Amino acid sequence: MWEPVAIPFQNSKPLPTLPTTDEIRACTNVLWETMASKIVAVNDDIVAKYGGTVNAWEGQALVYLERYVPGVPAPRLYAMYYESKQVFMIMQRVPGVPLNSIWPSLVDSEKDDIIAKLKLISDTMRKAECPWPDFFGGLDGGGVHHYLFYSQHGDKKFLGPFSGEPAFVAALVGNYRALVERNKRPDFKARFYEKHWARVLQGHRPTLTHGDLQQKNIIVAENTSRPNDQGGRSFDVVLVDWENSGWFPDFWEFFCASSPFIFDWGEDWSWRVQEFLQVWPAEVAMMQLIDRDLGW
Repeated sequence: MWEPVAIPFQNSKPLPTLPTTDEIRACTNVLWETMASKIVAVNDDIVAKYGGTVNAWEGQALVYLERYVPGVPAPRLYAMYYESKQVFMIMQRVPGVPLNSIWPSLVDSEKDDIIAKLKLISDTMRKAECPWPDFFGGLDGGGVHHYLFYSQHGDKKFLGPFSGEPAFVAALVGNYRALVERNKRPDFKARFYEKHWARVLQGHRPTLTHGDLQQKNIIVAENTSRPNDQGGRSFDVVLVDWENSGWFPDFWEFFCASSPFIFDWGEDWSWRVQEFLQVWPAEVAMMQLIDRDLGW
């Protein structure tokens, strides 16, 4: 049975020399930054993610993947600790570039190669067995780390975890009702969701889910040692940014990947996604309804 690791954590496998907290803070090679958090490239081998909005559950997800689902390519977590109420994650620096930076320049055989790799990864994730019976929540055993489950009850936490899909669906609908009541709006749509939602969102098992499978979180690196099946360039593929991962209903990956905020039906990616993720049209249509009402 999986038990989340204690923090501070250091990987027991051989590691490169790890940077100190001062070296991380002083690093000027910033890969990503918000007002509260940063990702910095310390050197060719190490990146560090730290700050007030970095969450330990992302590190727990990387540990889980390395130990129990090694067929899913993700960065290795070298160490994780708290410093001044901030989470510091020291990770493997994955070679390559975000897929969105090169996708438009790729020829069809190169796109086919990447899609085939993503299909293998997706299939591996769908086959992974949840360590807890009928569990819906984070890979750390905690709540559902998605903005739709950020509590509208005023307690500033993520709802869950849940035992069984009916409880998962009821919490989602209940979170919308809490938003309606807090804002003193009519509850007609909340009643509609309460009456009809579970008729569509049923029969789905807990499935290992990345939760933000867009091109910027897919790192690709050309593999010069072998061509693809059509004689062109081949690529190694790694998924990064596991903050929104967890055990979700099996339609959830496609729902997140097809979000209107990142999905452009005028681009071929919108069609190619369907080649490596299972499509759930009815479920996604229902989810996009509540996403417009409850989403950020």
